[in-house]
Amino acid sequence: MMAASGVVLSNVWEVETVKSTHRLAAPAAGFLALTLAAAPLMAQGQQPLQRGGPPTGDTPYILITTFHSDDRKLGVEMADELRKRVSQEHSAKELFVIQKTPITNTLEASGYRPDSALSSSDLMELSKALRGELVVDGTISKAGERVKVESKILTKSGQATLTQPLPEIDAKDAGDAAKQLEKAISEANKAATSFKQCKNNMVAAKYPEAATAARAGITAYPNSSFSRVCLLQALVAQKAPSDEIIEVASQIATADPTSVIAQANLADAYMAKGDTTKSIEHQIALWRIDNTNTQLVRSIVQTLAQSGAPDKAIQMIDTLLVNNPADPEMLRTKWLLQLRANQFKAALVTGEEYIKAVPDSANVGYFERQIGAAQSDSNAAAVQELVNRAAAKFPTNSSFNLLLAQSQLKAGQLQQAIESANKATQADPKDTRGWLLMLAAYNQMKQGDSAVAVAQRAIAAGASKDDIGGQLSAVAGEAVKKAQASKARADWEDALRASQQVDQIAPSANSAFFVGVSSFSVALDALNNIQTLSKSSKKEDKAAACAEVKVVEDNFATAQISMPKGGSVSPEAAGTIMQGIQQYGEYIPQFKKALACK
Repeated sequence: MMAASGVVLSNVWEVETVKSTHRLAAPAAGFLALTLAAAPLMAQGQQPLQRGGPPTGDTPYILITTFHSDDRKLGVEMADELRKRVSQEHSAKELFVIQKTPITNTLEASGYRPDSALSSSDLMELSKALRGELVVDGTISKAGERVKVESKILTKSGQATLTQPLPEIDAKDAGDAAKQLEKAISEANKAATSFKQCKNNMVAAKYPEAATAARAGITAYPNSSFSRVCLLQALVAQKAPSDEIIEVASQIATADPTSVIAQANLADAYMAKGDTTKSIEHQIALWRIDNTNTQLVRSIVQTLAQSGAPDKAIQMIDTLLVNNPADPEMLRTKWLLQLRANQFKAALVTGEEYIKAVPDSANVGYFERQIGAAQSDSNAAAVQELVNRAAAKFPTNSSFNLLLAQSQLKAGQLQQAIESANKATQADPKDTRGWLLMLAAYNQMKQGDSAVAVAQRAIAAGASKDDIGGQLSAVAGEAVKKAQASKARADWEDALRASQQVDQIAPSANSAFFVGVSSFSVALDALNNIQTLSKSSKKEDKAAACAEVKVVEDNFATAQISMPKGGSVSPEAAGTIMQGIQQYGEYIPQFKKALACK
């Protein structure tokens, strides 16, 4: 069963059933693990007599080696005193003490000094070579005229190394410390029989019986971490309620915060309860126990990411990348987490590192995310650079060409924007965005005829008339603006022609409004001309005046048709024009009669 924490919570008592991808066992051993395999198993040699005769096949062996200390001599003395004290207080059948001679011989055969203070992992390897079942791992330090001892008992169970913390000791010297420590070991050993029963029941899959034996061990020695670990495993195997698991695992973690089994079960139990915050807290505790365990970190990172804690997950990933900076999986995970956490500037950097490690990963999705990050970071230069690369690598991808055109348009690179937008429309003619970008570029270049031609192509290709009309109306708007500034008849006629062309291609309220304004303005200019020409006695002027009457009639008619359609653009202007048409229109019959127009 794979737990939410990523740690397999199988029966730790059976080596074959524990297939955890994370470290439930002790850390990988150093040089000692390599050399012990080749070193001959040293005979126990001539042991000092330990009362009770030789050990039996069921007797536990205890290994006591040099204690860690700034004073090597004091560390050796503490180990010697403790071996002597335990040998005196226990019979060989009850608890057999591995004596100094075989320890020394084995260490020397492995290339170690006999007074070496070993790491926990090396202690377990040495214990295995000497048939040790229990291992004392301790530190002794001077505190003025006294000494302080911190220690724990280790034991191997399947692939797991279990820890039994012992009380801290304050003593006058090593001998006094050994006396106190032996008593602590004896107290802890009161749970040994029940602990073995629990282990055996776990192997036999008798989980209720295992839990009963574990509780008996806790009764015999209330501080028994070994029994609590066995009880915890029995509860997990029985799928006990999360609160029961949390209670036992918390007791183990309180006594030994470095217990992987306890922290993993706490993480999973809290996750099962829906308490994501507490679950993450214990997953981080797992990471602190061993932040070099790649598989463990990967699992925790995944949980943190799914639980909405990307910053903590990124911190863990960075610990892995120190030793393997080109790890593609971790680089990708970090990049995605940074994007999720809105760390866009950092994501741009990590994304580049990721594709350097795995160039084939620079796919469409990669560029879309990177471009999005650059846009969110307001990094125009990065947007331009990324879009250029993406468009070059995926020339038929309309999205990248659209983004490139947009970037070029913003930068004032109008001709380049037209070319990029044109590529986008070739890839997807019905996508209005490419056509609109081309129209915007032509409008900025004041090339109305080209804009109209593009609009005609766009609509023929199936682009939305409404969308095209909105952008194309800018062509008419520009012409109207020019005519308003110059007030020249010719400019109003150009504006009318442009507006009618736009209205024909992509009719809209704007185009209709511009047609109405332009035609009315042309008509007003013609009215003024009629007044001037009618005063002349020349025949050709009267003919010209009649021609202008026709212009007024036609343009008033055009305005009357168009303005109601475009009146929503400016109701006030539309009302004024419609009123003007009605008012000035009354003069047309009079002009026609006076001029004898046909």
